[in-house]
Amino acid sequence: MLPIIATTPSLLTTITNIAATIGPTIVKHAPMLLETAGKHLPQIIKTVETVATILNIISPSERAEDLGAKAMSTDKKPEDFDKFNDYIDYLRDEVKVDKTSLSEEPEDVMARQIIGTSLLLKGTSETLGTELTLPFIKTVSVFGLNASLIVEVVNAYGNSGLNLDDFEHYIAKTLPINQLDKHSDALVIAYQNSDAKLSLEQAEDAVMDLAL
Repeated sequence: MLPIIATTPSLLTTITNIAATIGPTIVKHAPMLLETAGKHLPQIIKTVETVATILNIISPSERAEDLGAKAMSTDKKPEDFDKFNDYIDYLRDEVKVDKTSLSEEPEDVMARQIIGTSLLLKGTSETLGTELTLPFIKTVSVFGLNASLIVEVVNAYGNSGLNLDDFEHYIAKTLPINQLDKHSDALVIAYQNSDAKLSLEQAEDAVMDLAL
């Protein structure tokens, strides 16, 4: 498990500079991920990895840190590929990194994890056809929602025209009543789609249990 270290200006600058060598997509998201995640970074990394795994973007044995290390060692950029996931496949299949040569300093490990997680977030967003926003990923990670449920929530929100960023506001019950009802309905559908054994009542109970 990655030690929790403070998000210092120097660390933020380091990650921003590394991300800039990879491309504009990552230079935008990597610093935001670091700032948004805070103490929940390990949970967020695990969530993103498991969602990417069930979407077959990576295998169960692959880790965000490995992907980050590979991205940092090649001159090719995401913009060199037609699809973002083609870039991820290139990193997985063609770029080799000697793990024994990598620094184990906490800031260096965190930098690789931040870069890799940012890549996987972009890849999962492409696969799902919806941007997985950082507030949404942070909230579902804190609550420990499983990967299949997260995917179904994304699908249900998309089908209902709901904003993923509002998920945390739904949890906090700070949305208008009519919006709370729409979110509840979408989440019940998500729960049932992620677990066919759940009855309507059980799904409704699970949704009611979601609260900050």
